[in-house]
Amino acid sequence: MYKFCLNCIDFFLNLNLLSNFVVGFINKLKEKHLQSMKKGLKKLGFLVAVATICALSLGNAQAQDAAKPEKKSSILIGVKGGVTVNKFQVSSSMAATEYYSGGQALAFAHINFNSWVGTALEVGFSQSGAARFNRQDGSVPFTNGVVDYRLSNVQANFLTYFKLPILSVYEPKIFFGPSMDANVYATGNRESVVFDRTTKTRTDATNSFKSMDWAMIVGLGLDFDIKFATLMVDARYRHGITDINNARGLGSNADVRTRGWAVNVGLGFKIGK
Repeated sequence: MYKFCLNCIDFFLNLNLLSNFVVGFINKLKEKHLQSMKKGLKKLGFLVAVATICALSLGNAQAQDAAKPEKKSSILIGVKGGVTVNKFQVSSSMAATEYYSGGQALAFAHINFNSWVGTALEVGFSQSGAARFNRQDGSVPFTNGVVDYRLSNVQANFLTYFKLPILSVYEPKIFFGPSMDANVYATGNRESVVFDRTTKTRTDATNSFKSMDWAMIVGLGLDFDIKFATLMVDARYRHGITDINNARGLGSNADVRTRGWAVNVGLGFKIGK
């Protein structure tokens, strides 16, 4: 009986130690958990503060952008000039003639609606033509030969511009629109061979061509801000869409259309503010 009581007492003492150990272990776990929660809350608070600062900064930047006034429309007037190279497409054959060089000088007025889009009206003098046009006309003896034609025209272009204002110094642009050439005067430098003899003659060929030549223009350009003016450089292609052969005036009933390239340099001056 005495041993039994001692064993019971020993059991309860061990049980008490075990319970104390368990309670201490649980308390330690609670402390670690609380410390982890505190660290997590600190990190969460830091992230919330950073996100709040970023949101406030972004909102402030957007408010400043919204407060900036949109660029107003502007008008530029000026002149440009350059060189042209042209040829004829005869009955859909691009190899019918060779390129013939010329020049052009145009006055223009540009209206920029904003930083991206604008229109332009160009009016002035422009030359077109073709080299080594093989004229065949059997109705008159000895009239077959090769002719270089040069046409002097009054040209009017109505163009639409799309700009890319990536830098304040220069602006790339693409443009396109209809073009009209009014034939004022044309010459033909003819080279013929008659009885093994080469002859060269210069004739008035104005009536060989129709009075109007309609076309489409597409091109690329750059506008440079040089403080007192805008320097403009562009390269363009002009594609004739109407037949310019005046009732077989070119010695055949072929369909004749113009094709041409031009490079221009000009100066534009802003009107108003």
